[in-house]
Amino acid sequence: MKKVYTLVLSFTIAVSLFAQDIHYSQFFNAPMLLNPALTGFTSGPYRVGVNYRNQWFSATGGGFGASPYMTTAIGGDVPIKVKDDVVGVGLFLANDQAGANTFSTVMVCASASYIKTLGKKKNHHLSAGLQLGFTNTSINTAGFQFASQFTDNVFTSSLSNNESIGKTHVTYPNINAGLMWYGKISDGFGMYAGGSLFNLSQPKYDILANQKNDLYIRWNVHAGADISIVKKYHLLPALMFMRQGVDNQLNTGLGFGIDLTDDVNLTLGLYNRINTLKAGGANGDCVIPYLAVEFKGFKLGISYDATLSQLKNAGSAIGALELSLSYTGKRKNYNYKSALICPRF
Repeated sequence: MKKVYTLVLSFTIAVSLFAQDIHYSQFFNAPMLLNPALTGFTSGPYRVGVNYRNQWFSATGGGFGASPYMTTAIGGDVPIKVKDDVVGVGLFLANDQAGANTFSTVMVCASASYIKTLGKKKNHHLSAGLQLGFTNTSINTAGFQFASQFTDNVFTSSLSNNESIGKTHVTYPNINAGLMWYGKISDGFGMYAGGSLFNLSQPKYDILANQKNDLYIRWNVHAGADISIVKKYHLLPALMFMRQGVDNQLNTGLGFGIDLTDDVNLTLGLYNRINTLKAGGANGDCVIPYLAVEFKGFKLGISYDATLSQLKNAGSAIGALELSLSYTGKRKNYNYKSALICPRF
């Protein structure tokens, strides 16, 4: 009975998530998924990265590899110098598996930005970005079992499920845009702020029969700072507020960075997420401890969403493990003196 209940819960939530975009708790480590204006916003000649999220891996009893929610994204971007400014170009691919591989979403987007350098000391940047691509969503109905197909607790596949599933595949375009500003105010203080809009074309998706719904526009605002303390220590506050349809999400937190050497950096952080904001108060969803290590251009980030909501009563490992790995390229003949001054996450 518990297995059936879990399957039904996963099915119900997965259907509702079809109307929501892919996003990560480590939003600052998934730049092109956060804001198209971050395309090419890197201090090296190129940047590549991968993000992986595994959520509720104990829910179905199938273990880590059979989690009901797994999300993977991979991408890369390049800054192209145009005098003091930069043109950023990039590409990313994201795959989301929900309902233990029953629901699949694949998104591919090309991303571009123009980053204008401002100020007498060239220590401010204003970036505008645009993304174009497509998303394909699909349902694998082979393993579905409905109450109408059971007789005396015995499943009979030949019985009608009395459900109306219109299409098993839907493809729609993506048009996303964003703006971001970053300023190095002093040697010990830098900050950034930006916002982005996704699904500007508001495409229709009709997985369920007779329900042609518009995909809601998703918008977010995000900001953060790098505050140096005695040079090698850094306070890294960050926040992101996102809304899509009637769903709100607020992420806030603080990281503490340590420059162990010129090539090795360590960051420890603690973040939280509030999923619903109401007039009468806020409902906390989780706390998110975070650890990141940077070494010669490589950066590995690890976080875990520790559930605070009532979902924690469903059992252990009802949170989400998230990993990010990126590499900012190195090249001997690259002019690092004229490279972008970039925010630290």
